[in-house]
Amino acid sequence: MWKNYLKIAYRTLWRNKVFSVINIVGLACAMSACLLIIHYVNFELSYDNFRKSNVYRIADYAFLNGEMVGKRAQTPPALAPAFQREIPEVIKSARLVHTAPLMSDPVMQVGDRSFHEGKVYYADVAFLDMFSYKMVQGNRDQALTQPSNVVISKEMSEKYFPGQDGLGKELTFYMGDRGNTQLNISGIFENIPDNSHVHTDFIISFNSIPWNLDENWDWGNFYNYVELAPQSDLSVVEGKFLDVLEKYLGESLAEWRNSGYTSTLELQPIQDIHLDSHLEAEAEPNGSRKMVWFLTLIAIFILVIAWINYVNLTTAKSVEQAKEIGIRKVVGSSKRQLIAQFMTGSFMVNGLAVILAIALSHLLMPVFQSLTKVAFSSTPSAGMIIGVGALFLTGTLLSGLYPAYVMSSFQPLQMIKGHFKNPSQGVPIRKVLIVFQFAASIALIAGTLGVRQQLGFMQEQDKGLDMDQTLIVKGPGIKDSTYQQHLVYFKNEVNKLPQVQEVSVSSNIPGKELSWARQFYQPARPESGKGINIIAIDEDFFQLYGVDFLAGRNFSPEVTSDRGNLIINETAARQLGFKNAEDAIQKTIIWHESDEDTHAKTIIGVIRNFNQESLHKEVGPLVFALKEYLNAPWAGEYYSLKISTGDYTTALSQIKTKWEQAFPNSPFEYFFLDDYFNSQYLSEQKFARIFSLFAGLAIFIACMGLFGLTSYMTLQRTKEIGIRKVLGASILNIVALLSKDFFLLIASASIIIVPIIYYIMKNWLQNYAYQMEIHWWLLGLPILLVGLLALLTVSLQTIKTALANPVKSLKSE
Repeated sequence: MWKNYLKIAYRTLWRNKVFSVINIVGLACAMSACLLIIHYVNFELSYDNFRKSNVYRIADYAFLNGEMVGKRAQTPPALAPAFQREIPEVIKSARLVHTAPLMSDPVMQVGDRSFHEGKVYYADVAFLDMFSYKMVQGNRDQALTQPSNVVISKEMSEKYFPGQDGLGKELTFYMGDRGNTQLNISGIFENIPDNSHVHTDFIISFNSIPWNLDENWDWGNFYNYVELAPQSDLSVVEGKFLDVLEKYLGESLAEWRNSGYTSTLELQPIQDIHLDSHLEAEAEPNGSRKMVWFLTLIAIFILVIAWINYVNLTTAKSVEQAKEIGIRKVVGSSKRQLIAQFMTGSFMVNGLAVILAIALSHLLMPVFQSLTKVAFSSTPSAGMIIGVGALFLTGTLLSGLYPAYVMSSFQPLQMIKGHFKNPSQGVPIRKVLIVFQFAASIALIAGTLGVRQQLGFMQEQDKGLDMDQTLIVKGPGIKDSTYQQHLVYFKNEVNKLPQVQEVSVSSNIPGKELSWARQFYQPARPESGKGINIIAIDEDFFQLYGVDFLAGRNFSPEVTSDRGNLIINETAARQLGFKNAEDAIQKTIIWHESDEDTHAKTIIGVIRNFNQESLHKEVGPLVFALKEYLNAPWAGEYYSLKISTGDYTTALSQIKTKWEQAFPNSPFEYFFLDDYFNSQYLSEQKFARIFSLFAGLAIFIACMGLFGLTSYMTLQRTKEIGIRKVLGASILNIVALLSKDFFLLIASASIIIVPIIYYIMKNWLQNYAYQMEIHWWLLGLPILLVGLLALLTVSLQTIKTALANPVKSLKSE
């Protein structure tokens, strides 16, 4: 019997080649898209899964009078050791700190080869074990016990010691104004996988830091991790934090509370950090669980649309099988046997589609990896194989049961006589399916437009400063006592170049997260002290970036006292309690380093707010100080050069020559500021590309389904179309007649989906401090596009039928 079913299914597919190809290719495209999305989603969900599941990062949430004013991934270095000493459930602890808070981007050197390195960290001995580092060479438990020990990645070993064994070799580590030190390579670890929330190339032993940080509760630039004993209750552990803080910070805590400040510490499982943590000072940009679920939803939409297509196309062509089914029922075939026959056809179509989908996904994997900028493994896991099997079975059942049920319910006598009409009970279900297709298409188009519109809004918004034609050169990592003279020489020489309009030196640049903050307050209101970020600049910074002054003036080299003066932005002026910008000028504020170290400063200028970071965040308070006053070589980390349009190659070559003359031992590294600033939107750009690609595919598959439904309708109404033509109806009249029902379905879909789209879009925009307006056309244009696509698809099939000779159609009826 099953052999006969297979034979009939094969003959049906072969007899209807065009419809079979549409069915199989549509399902294959949908399944391959789903497989690619599953690969990406699995990768996003796999972050840090190769590490211990009982390791947590300590996050800090700060409140002022009950309102959250800060949430940081970094905390003081005394925290983790204190928790390990005082809380029995904490069996291990480790601190991790990037070199950035300690110095400018470090330079590593071997012989005459030197490189800026961005992934250099200090870490405790236990860090390597807690984070499950796989050592190629060296002892994981002993590698970081001695000062000046460093473990490096396999990639860095090959970079600095090509063809050699790096273990036991030495690296010269330049630490900005702190000179240099020799690091002994005590271990080499496997390269960190991409699916890690923090990537390290160099890990230096924590006891190499030249200060005792075990009792330091003020310096909040460290990542503190703890490993809990198995079966520990997180809420119980977190409940003990306050007692530990009271023990070590009793008086300070009381003072903070009297000022309205409170703090809550929370344990974050490291496996949740990538998708769920969006705090200040994250180690690296994180992903978004919402985006992962949006992509999962798209995958579901694509599959459901493809299965609906199969139902519609199968139902449309099953009219031709009516007599066959009628005869089978007359000679004794049961309903179960007829359903089995149709399910066999569904089994064959979905089976062929799965095979083609696997081949397509494998073929397109490199393109998809390039699109997502993620090199995830294309090797199918056990879960992936189970997923493919589930897709096949689900597709077979969902796309086969409805046509099988409908066709097996026909009256055999009507089928044999050729008086077959589709039973009325199938019409509502079919309409619901098409409404779903239209609604999904409208939602996907609206989603694509919304994502791209918000991305464009953020990139084109006036940021309050001019970043065009701005070249950034990273400051020299190799510095000594003559650094200031070399800096002045380089700045003067570069200013002489015809392609360079202006030059400025600063400790930070737009687009880079700030990590240097201190307490500031008015002398009469010490309780109102606020943590404000500081940027060290020279006198040319504001002019180069085109920043406007609301009140006061810029720093001046002729005014000696400016070395101790400050400029603030308008947000800082508000937070410090000034009525307006003019009110802040010539006022004194206190720069609070510590209880024993405070300095009175005069405000000489207030600038208009500009976006130091992406438009995800509101503009925070900023204080600007002259780098000469700070007398810190690391305060000149970045050189901003305003370049005239023209020959960039020549300009870069000349700038590099001047650099090598001023800083002969430091590598020359540069980038353009607009590209660097926009890199903060890489997550949105990637999501927009993926969303657009698969949304377009879903809409294309939906159009194929619409073609199937049009075929079904025109087949049913062939006689009616013939009679209308004989009576004088034009092709336009016929197209309008057959399109009317579809536009009613589009209207129904719009009424259902538009409020849902608006709600989701409004909720999604809450992730951004600066939000686009949801204009009417964002919701109206998708409806119009779906209507036009429907009209085009319906017209193609309807016009073909309307052009046929009506005599033939009437004879056939």
